[in-house]
Amino acid sequence: MEPKDIILKGALDMFLRYGVKSITMDDISRTLGVSKKTIYQYFEDKDALVCACVSNFTEFQKESFIKMRDDSKDALEELIKCSDFMRSSVCNINPALLYDVKKYHPRAWAIYLDYRREFVEKCIQDMLHRGVGDGLFRANIDTAILARMRIETVEMGFNTEVFPLSEFETPKVQMEFFEHFTFGICTIKGHKLLNKYKQIHEED
Repeated sequence: MEPKDIILKGALDMFLRYGVKSITMDDISRTLGVSKKTIYQYFEDKDALVCACVSNFTEFQKESFIKMRDDSKDALEELIKCSDFMRSSVCNINPALLYDVKKYHPRAWAIYLDYRREFVEKCIQDMLHRGVGDGLFRANIDTAILARMRIETVEMGFNTEVFPLSEFETPKVQMEFFEHFTFGICTIKGHKLLNKYKQIHEED
């Protein structure tokens, strides 16, 4: 692995675990065993490193969601796979991460917003249209509103002012949001298939 890739992967792991604000370039240098001089050869400052990490992270997410879509038999299976993927990711993400990026790194936040608007919203809308076409989701849903709502509720689950970590477990919060969202859009046919998938999930 090239030094730049080692720095990117290591820094991203640290940001995901501890948030961005609390991690310094010294921390990254010491943890990765890479000199600060080497880090600055590839990234002019911490902001540039955060931007690169966000770009890498969003590209990985894109590839993962596209694969899950292509490997799913129907929209419900795709929705479940995406939710499981997000929930497993949540376990390793510090809830302060989004807040830190938004407040202290506006360039990186802009990259994330573009990803959310240009890719995630479209993916969710396409999935909802697919489900409507298959008779699994209600025909009268507004896909634009629901796609944005789904994104906002996922992000709200990270808001520690709304869901303090002393009272709520982030993965459980996300699961409740998922159940509320999914059961709200399903037809009777969709409910039956969803329960079937849940039973398979529980048996696994």
